[in-house]
Amino acid sequence: MIFLRMHPDYRTGFSAGWISAIIASMKQLNFKDRWVVITGASAGLGAEMARYLAVNEKANLVLAARREDRMLALKEELLREVAVKIEVAAVDLTTVEGCDELFRKATAVGKIYALINSAGMTAYGKTSAEHIGMYQRIIDLNVRSVMHLSLLFLEYFQIQGEGAILNVTSEAAFTPTPYQNVYAASKHAIQSFTDCLRVEHRDRRVNICTFVPGGINTDMITDSGLSAKVDRDSFVNMKPDVAARKAVEAFKRGKPMAIPGILNKVNHALMWALPRRLKLAMAERFYRPPQ
Repeated sequence: MIFLRMHPDYRTGFSAGWISAIIASMKQLNFKDRWVVITGASAGLGAEMARYLAVNEKANLVLAARREDRMLALKEELLREVAVKIEVAAVDLTTVEGCDELFRKATAVGKIYALINSAGMTAYGKTSAEHIGMYQRIIDLNVRSVMHLSLLFLEYFQIQGEGAILNVTSEAAFTPTPYQNVYAASKHAIQSFTDCLRVEHRDRRVNICTFVPGGINTDMITDSGLSAKVDRDSFVNMKPDVAARKAVEAFKRGKPMAIPGILNKVNHALMWALPRRLKLAMAERFYRPPQ
């Protein structure tokens, strides 16, 4: 009640603001013939979302990542299958300059309708000072670039009167994850950032959503060394094409937070119910590196 009395929405804009938020979340997004920016589009979930959007939604795409050769190969593959427009932006999103360059290139090709922040990286193993450089790259890519691009495109969408943002977080945003400590911290940060951004701008006709997967069968598992503990083909890791379909379908519905799959939903519910000390102990045991 104290919050309700103090909050500026209580008497003035509470009803109107929340009604507009509900209406915005119910609005079905239509990607056909509209430009969608996807980061991390050279591989993994980002590449699969690009495929789904082009083939199933007939969306025009701006693909963004560092590995230009992979994005060009994906572009060629998709253009053989479907008549859409695709642009490639080879940028390093761990830098401020790379984020600004992507924004300039994307908005120059046409009217952007949606942004999907899918780029991300992790590191597996005991957290120590010798890996500070790697942790800095994780923070730069997983946190800073997502915040930077979200804010640039949010302002752009507000000016044009419509738009949508999807930030890919993780179940690690809700579960303490020893041995992927910095990754989990980065996803906690972006989940909170996106949730707060949605509430702050709920009356501006911009859908702001998160997709919260668990493990996905992508190169990130092998590149980080996590496959030494959890096999990439394990049943706990969702297939990337399945995850991509679920992400886009939830995004189309304007779902504020989407958790794909029964296993992830059960895990999410358990993590809310269990004491934090127990959650930490269970996660430490599960992720403890093999000797």
